[in-house]
Amino acid sequence: MKIFITFFLMVVLILSLSLEVDELAIQLQDEAFNRALVSFGLAKGLNAVISLLQGTQLSFTPVGVGLNFSVGEILDPFNDMVERFSWIMLVATVSIGIQKIVLTLSATLFMQTALLISVSISLFLLWSKSIKFHALATFVTKSFLLLLLLRFSAIIFIYTISFMHTNVLALEYMQASEVVENTKIQLDKLNKEKQTLVKAQKKDGFFSGLSSKYSAVLEKLNISQQLQSLESSIDKASNNIITLITIFIVETVLMPLLYFWFLLTSIKYIFRFKFDIHLKKLLYNRIN
Repeated sequence: MKIFITFFLMVVLILSLSLEVDELAIQLQDEAFNRALVSFGLAKGLNAVISLLQGTQLSFTPVGVGLNFSVGEILDPFNDMVERFSWIMLVATVSIGIQKIVLTLSATLFMQTALLISVSISLFLLWSKSIKFHALATFVTKSFLLLLLLRFSAIIFIYTISFMHTNVLALEYMQASEVVENTKIQLDKLNKEKQTLVKAQKKDGFFSGLSSKYSAVLEKLNISQQLQSLESSIDKASNNIITLITIFIVETVLMPLLYFWFLLTSIKYIFRFKFDIHLKKLLYNRIN
């Protein structure tokens, strides 16, 4: 038993002093931060192009035939969802930033040194034959478990999030992001065509030639067809935005809350558990 505990303590010490574990965790955290940042940028980009299109009304009535449509009416409900998506992505980005700070603090020299001292004292007490050290052993055991929790819990949490994203959520994330990005491209295209048509209307005037009027009508009808296609794209984009919101809420809100609950519960358990009784029995049995 003593050999097993000694081996465990040495493994913990080696992992604590190794920087590779921390570097990999930070790399995974940076990837998560970049995903959130890209999605936040996509949301802000959507919001910007929708703002340009909202409220724009194009109307033309040649030869008694009326054509009047408002882009804003179609995009207004979608823009509300995009604004909420943008806010959630901002929260997600901040949450990941806080997680990185916690991860960085767990790898500080102070934490490594404290764990080194704790392991050293634990090994001394483990191989000591005097039962008088049981009170000190209780304090050292609690300190070691607390330091162990603070040193590695954030790293394990990051690995868990990365594993869940890679093996469960990555495909849905990529597909949803692609659909939303395509919708943004479609809106950008519509905005450029709208600007071209508005300039043409201002240049031609209402009483310009019949040929010019006819070309303008054809162009408007083409945009109308694009709007019908855009409605379908917006429906798909809305569903995929909900998917992205769900993914980031799970990864950056629910999982961190679960982590902090686990951390607090573990700390309470460490300080409430009666280590002195078990250590005293262990030391007594070893001496006798």
